[in-house]
Amino acid sequence: MEQELATMIAITWPDRRADITNALSVLATLQPHGIASWPGLTDAVHWLIDDTFWDGHDPRDDIGTILADTSEAEAIIATLEPLLAILGALGPTAPDDDYLTHPRWHEVTRAATDTHQLMTGKTPSRPQH
Repeated sequence: MEQELATMIAITWPDRRADITNALSVLATLQPHGIASWPGLTDAVHWLIDDTFWDGHDPRDDIGTILADTSEAEAIIATLEPLLAILGALGPTAPDDDYLTHPRWHEVTRAATDTHQLMTGKTPSRPQH
């Protein structure tokens, strides 16, 4: 709790940060052939990429607004790299299971788990909305 409070005080956009941690939790816990639920892969990609434009600019630029420090930015980059590679390989309209069974999906899951834990101090769980 103290880690979250200290981080949130330094963040200009805590709601956007919450969307990022929700996206990371979704990416860390999605399973192929699972029951479709909300939030899902599309929501996570929207929050992590579309809302931040991190596919086009460096997450380090958002230290102080969304991210607390360089270690968080580096962790986001480590999550984005395999995710963007998969999205690039499969395109935007493939079925979710195609993404979730891609040979690199385990990299997304592992990086999202690590990044979520770094940003929140908690083990990822499906966000409750």
